[in-house]
Amino acid sequence: MGVAARWLLVLAGIAIAAAGGYVSLAQAGSGAQPWDPELSDNFVFMRALPFALGLGVVVGLFRAGGWKPAVRRGDQIRRFSPGTVIGHWIATIGFVIALPTGLWQYLGGILSQDVPAPGGQVLLDLFHPVPLYWFYRLHYIGAAFVLFSVANFGAYWWVNRDRALLVPRGEWRLHLTGFALEVPRMFGARLAAPLKLDLTQRLPQPRPFTYYETAFSFPTWTFALALITITGLLKAMRYIYPIPGPVLYWASTLHVAAMLLLVLKVLDHLRYTLARWPLMVAMTRGWVSEGALRRVLDTIARPGPWHPEPTLPATAPAGVAGGSER
Repeated sequence: MGVAARWLLVLAGIAIAAAGGYVSLAQAGSGAQPWDPELSDNFVFMRALPFALGLGVVVGLFRAGGWKPAVRRGDQIRRFSPGTVIGHWIATIGFVIALPTGLWQYLGGILSQDVPAPGGQVLLDLFHPVPLYWFYRLHYIGAAFVLFSVANFGAYWWVNRDRALLVPRGEWRLHLTGFALEVPRMFGARLAAPLKLDLTQRLPQPRPFTYYETAFSFPTWTFALALITITGLLKAMRYIYPIPGPVLYWASTLHVAAMLLLVLKVLDHLRYTLARWPLMVAMTRGWVSEGALRRVLDTIARPGPWHPEPTLPATAPAGVAGGSER
């Protein structure tokens, strides 16, 4: 697909999404339907879903077939493409809006029982002036950002040939061993015992992503996002299609479980990247210095506390010189 055709596709996607959003909001605000704000927002979100997902797919396809950025700039190595960095920010905005508002919808219901949990009344009084439909409205806005990001990255990875975050065939044991060495020793030992992982071996240096990222972070992000997307779509579909009660019950239950899993995943991701500051910089800028990334990967490749640290030559290869176009 040529550059002009891809740009036309993106502009058409934006125009269609904007038109769909305008029509949905105009109908909701026309007063033609006797709905309260909460039910009206439900219908607006349900109608906007196809446009958010469609725009994400269009943007992902545009990114996958387009310009390939340089992977080196002096001593800087590109770890993420500009589109991936922007996609990270969009997803982050969605999480910041959707997760706390979604959790409050369920927490508020629990605390609103006859006998609230200790300290629960303080939270209820704190948020009492805010109408409940505003929590739903903000949750839907954040969910739209997340759905756009899921469709964007899904379409991009489907077409793009970069599989740097996937564990190569036949290397799961190696990557799980590296992951077990990166977590605290107590957790690493619990993981290694049932899988019969050898935590005394010297591992090859990961490239360009760490064993934590390939064996744990990316798979759990994928699972949690897929779960919250599927269950969220099922919950939204009940306004246009009769969803059986048991299906809706389990969709709601698993949706809450996915939210909790994402909260834990975000906290764990921050724990890991903040302790390895060059990885945090790369997430926000796309670039990381080769020396800083070499130090991070050298540390990960060593066996750590399991047996004495090997002596590496000062000229040990970084293993990251090729960079990534993700």
